[in-house]
Amino acid sequence: MEMVPYTQKTRLSRFLPLPAALLQLDLSGSALLLYALLLDRGSLSRKNGYTGPGGQVFVVYPIKKLAAAVGRTDSVVKERLKELEQAGLIRKMRPVRGRASHIFLYLPRAEKPAEGEPENRLREGRKSGCHQAEKPAPNQQRKPNKRNQSLEPDWREESL
Repeated sequence: MEMVPYTQKTRLSRFLPLPAALLQLDLSGSALLLYALLLDRGSLSRKNGYTGPGGQVFVVYPIKKLAAAVGRTDSVVKERLKELEQAGLIRKMRPVRGRASHIFLYLPRAEKPAEGEPENRLREGRKSGCHQAEKPAPNQQRKPNKRNQSLEPDWREESL
């Protein structure tokens, strides 16, 4: 793959959607990547009319194909899908024994802007200028979770 500089005239190639609100949740990087793949597949499902009760879009994406897409084992993909299900982002339903599950997608509710505030305005006092003289805010450090009590990432699980 050839890398080119990102300039004002560079056209973006195909990319995966990921709602920014999900970065606030305590999800692994692998789970976020899986969700982005499912959401991307969801747009195709929506075009093709793959809907369930109440018109909710579902995705059919076999575990083996998901694992190949993210370069993980089947068991890791199953763990990450369980993580997404516990976070309320997906719900799996098996239509027929031996067939791939229907994965129903859920999105974080979009926050409404304050009265009279345009939707595309930056919030929380951030300046919108491209050439800020101030030093950018530091990234937040990773907080320990139940499985990993240290602040160091577990590279066996998190690396992509």
